Amino acid sequence: MIVAISSLITLIGLWCVLRKYFTAGTTIATLLLMALGTNLFLMSVYSGAIQASILLALMVLVVWMTQRWYEKPGWIETIVAGLAMGSLIFIKPAGFSSILLFIFWGAYNKETFNQKWKIFKDQLWQLILIIVLFGAGLVIRLISPQAFEGSWFCDYVQHKRAVYLVAPWLWMVLFSIKNGWLIYTPLILFAIPGFYILAERNKKIFYSTFLFSLGFILLLASTPDMTAPDNFSQARMTEIFAVLFIPIGYFVSWVFEGRWLRKTTFCLILAAFAGLNLFQTWQYRNKILNPWFTTPEYYKAVFLKTHVNEKTRILQEFYNLDMSSYLANESEFNISTLVFIGFEDDPGSYGGHIQGKIVAIGRGAMKLDSNLRFTPDLNLQISKLPADYPLGIRLSASVYSETGFRDNPANLIITLLHKGQFYRYKTISLQELNLDKGKWNSVKLDYVIPRLYDPADLIICNLWYTGNSAMYVDNLKIELFEQK
Repeated sequence: MIVAISSLITLIGLWCVLRKYFTAGTTIATLLLMALGTNLFLMSVYSGAIQASILLALMVLVVWMTQRWYEKPGWIETIVAGLAMGSLIFIKPAGFSSILLFIFWGAYNKETFNQKWKIFKDQLWQLILIIVLFGAGLVIRLISPQAFEGSWFCDYVQHKRAVYLVAPWLWMVLFSIKNGWLIYTPLILFAIPGFYILAERNKKIFYSTFLFSLGFILLLASTPDMTAPDNFSQARMTEIFAVLFIPIGYFVSWVFEGRWLRKTTFCLILAAFAGLNLFQTWQYRNKILNPWFTTPEYYKAVFLKTHVNEKTRILQEFYNLDMSSYLANESEFNISTLVFIGFEDDPGSYGGHIQGKIVAIGRGAMKLDSNLRFTPDLNLQISKLPADYPLGIRLSASVYSETGFRDNPANLIITLLHKGQFYRYKTISLQELNLDKGKWNSVKLDYVIPRLYDPADLIICNLWYTGNSAMYVDNLKIELFEQK
């Protein structure tokens, strides 16, 4: 139902926006290209991507209400635009670029900026409300990042995530063979000549649409989570379509205005690009393309292929950042111990929680209870680890509980820390494992370090106890896995 409502808002809103500039035929053709030539088809038909459809609908509302507000400012347009922009910035940082669209809409020289300033002064209270609503979304994200966590209104990943300032992953977002946006949604390339035509024919909206698109892409390429190939064809780029299909619409209009040679040539190219998107979507759905494992050699081998043999599949890369089964093939790795704590001695900082009555090996073990919930943090600086990939670590421990682990829960945790913020958090709950009470059990958590990271980041590992009875931990260890 949510996807259907969002899709209806998107369709109506984009139709109203595009019809301001194009004929009905050009508008229909542009909307068809967006439906069939982008990852919107995959998300709407197969993936059930609720958040992606909501984000697109919100951005369409921003464009639609901005267009209407500058034609005739009104409180309805003000409230809807402000709420939509506030929601976008709350859901993810790239939503900040929506304010650029509103601020620069209709301005391209000194005269138009003076006219804009006059509109702002005349509609000061409406402008203040838009800023307040947008700012509210930003403030809520900063002071209450866990709001709506676990719902479709939350970010794709945790709100507390690292954001870099110089878009270090721009090339991967656009051209990665695993899920590069322009590789798997090539139709977007026509936005480039579209912006050129837009600048010639409608300067009033050129700067706002261009600055939004540039800002949105740079902000997305500044988050480390964009490096993980967990969204085919960069599904997180969806809301940019609300703006990019304005210049694409200008390109389509230019094609339709030409003679038969121009029309035939570019209509065939546009159809071919849309067809390539649909075919690659089919390959993804049939597990021929897997963004976790695709390499340039494999992509070339399966290009426009409907079947893949075992010889070709060997060309894939074992890239999955979370596949514990890969590290389980221990014979393929050189394994070394980086940190080991046997709790043989009490350094005096644990208030007597190092005891010698219940131990796995040696003289001591740590007792966790309501007064001490965490084992010592085992910290590793990534810059001091080998630069090879894949590179994995394993956190392991011996655990003991006199009551069942389902009633006495705990979690093994591995996470990366960047400038005080955690990201790529991974955990395993002991209550989900088949552990015996009254016995020592060996538990482990495997983690593959991402290919791209800040060398100053820390890897933090520990065991977090959340139960009510006592739990005992011994032989806390971190091992490094290097491919032979």
